[in-house]
Amino acid sequence: MNWDDIIVDAAATDTGMRRANNQDSHAVVRASKVETWKHRGHLFMVADGMGAHAVGELASKLACDNIPHNYTKSKCATPTEAITKAYKEVGGLIHGKASANRDFQGMGTTASTLLLLPDGALIAHVGDSRVYRVRNGRIDQLSFDHSLAWELVRRNHLSAEQANKAVPRNVITRSLGPDPNIEVDIEGPLPVEPGDVFLLCSDGLSGPVEDPELGAFAANFHPQDACRYLLQLANLRGGMDNITVVIARVGPWVEPDSAVDVPKMSDPHAANGKKGGWIKGFAGLLGSKKKSAHPEVEEHLYRSCDCPISEELVDRLAELVRKVQQVAIEQTWPVDWTALANHRRAAGDLRSELKLRAALKRVGEAIDILGQAGRIHRKTSVH
Repeated sequence: MNWDDIIVDAAATDTGMRRANNQDSHAVVRASKVETWKHRGHLFMVADGMGAHAVGELASKLACDNIPHNYTKSKCATPTEAITKAYKEVGGLIHGKASANRDFQGMGTTASTLLLLPDGALIAHVGDSRVYRVRNGRIDQLSFDHSLAWELVRRNHLSAEQANKAVPRNVITRSLGPDPNIEVDIEGPLPVEPGDVFLLCSDGLSGPVEDPELGAFAANFHPQDACRYLLQLANLRGGMDNITVVIARVGPWVEPDSAVDVPKMSDPHAANGKKGGWIKGFAGLLGSKKKSAHPEVEEHLYRSCDCPISEELVDRLAELVRKVQQVAIEQTWPVDWTALANHRRAAGDLRSELKLRAALKRVGEAIDILGQAGRIHRKTSVH
């Protein structure tokens, strides 16, 4: 990557539909000077706290406040050394607070960090918050879940299907705080291509929203819109946990439905986000890049799948909107019914014309309207 590469990013967080407070935190620290960029790059981070009362909230905040600061100020020579040291320092800080105060017992947090550096993308990771990359119509999970289910599968004790059915999702095996000597997973640096989209999230998003859905929204919409749609989609599916998402897109954003200057491509399905999708054309806008002098690191794609905007995806989410609308009517949610009806009608028309991206955008707006209304209804009904 280069200092002058365009990166478009956005973030969103929410308590969800069932929790009283938000124990998630996130951080975005963009290098403001070229020298800082050369040594430390841009940082994106998500943390999901654990502990009773406000203890988890404090733990995730300590991570997102201190890891970026300690990393940037570190005297270590390499980013890998610096981010590992920062994780261990903050893990020790959280552990110390938990040991010194009985009220803080059980205090801990996940932490997943993406560094965009001259040598590529570097990931530091502890816990089950995830880092994904979306590229050419596929979404790849770049981080390993430190959870009981994933550990049992890795040790060949259970198949993935058995683990999903028999093992609780929320049992994690590694976090910052409980153990003063934490092991930090490092991935990369991995090559970055123009049009790559990176998504970091807590399990409040990756639980109710499937990987192909994450990839379809992240790849095909501006990060601000994608964050809105995904967050409220998680809420409409129950919002059982806090939800946090950070999206970083490498390259300029041009609204594909209105763009007239995007380079032409040979793929006739590009507008629907299939392999080689429209975003690949941005490579020409960014120009050629010099290859790094450092050897490439083998990629560990812990999960990978296609994520096109398909008719099935649009239909499935439109049906979810229809069902939630019925609940909203019965429970008298404060919905802008005119706006909702307009989005649903437009989505149906566009779907009939096979303009799938435009249809999904309208469905996303409907999801956003209902998600916000549901949150307001829950808040007012509780009080």
